[in-house]
Amino acid sequence: QIYKPVAFVFMLNAPPATGATWFYFYTNVLHFSSTFLGTINVVGAICSLGGVLIFGNFLANTPFRPILIWSTIISTVFGLTQLALVFRWNREWGIPDAAFCIGESAILSVLGWINTMPILVLAARLCPVGMEATMYALIMSVNNLGGVIGTQFGALITWGLGVTDSNLDNFWILVLICNLSTVLPLVFIGWIPPDGEDYGAEITAESERNQHKQKA
Repeated sequence: QIYKPVAFVFMLNAPPATGATWFYFYTNVLHFSSTFLGTINVVGAICSLGGVLIFGNFLANTPFRPILIWSTIISTVFGLTQLALVFRWNREWGIPDAAFCIGESAILSVLGWINTMPILVLAARLCPVGMEATMYALIMSVNNLGGVIGTQFGALITWGLGVTDSNLDNFWILVLICNLSTVLPLVFIGWIPPDGEDYGAEITAESERNQHKQKA
C-alpha cells in the first residue's frame, strides 16, 4: 500500500532540472545584477506562501490525483514560456526581461507549492501508527533523493549538449527537455491511492478497530 505512492513521489521529483545554467543565461545574456537575482528569489519565496494558502483554503478537500495532474500540466505549460525568454520573443511582445522573469518566478512558485502540498499531506497519511516520525522522514528523504537525481540528470544532459557559461547555443534544448519531462511521472498517477481509499495510518486504525470488535 505504501511503496507505490512513495515511488511516485520519487519520480515526480526526479525529472532533469536546468540547475545553475539559468544563472549563466541571466548574467551573461540578460546581464542581470546579483541584486536583481536576489529580488527574483524573494518574489518566488513570497509567492510560494501564496501557493500554500491557495491549497489550504481552496484545495485541501480536493482529491490528490486531479491536483497533481493539473498542477503538473499547467506548470509545464508555463515552464515552456521560458523558451520565449531564451529566444527573446518577450522583447518582440513588448515585455521587458526583468518583468518577464519576475512574473514567471511568481507563477511557477505558486504552482510549484500547489503541486508540493498534496505530496506533504500524502506523506503524513501514509505513516502507520507508532512510526509516524520515522516513516515521514523516510518519505521526505525519498522525495529529496528524487530532486538530487533530477539535478544530476540535468547536469548530464547539460554536459551532453555542450552547454557552458560561454556556450548557450543549445540551452533552449535543455529547457525544452527539462520542462517536457516533468509530465512523464503522470503516467504512474494510478499509484496514488484514489480519494477515500484507506491506506497507511488509516489501514492500521481500521485493523485495530476490527480487532477490538472481535474481542468484544
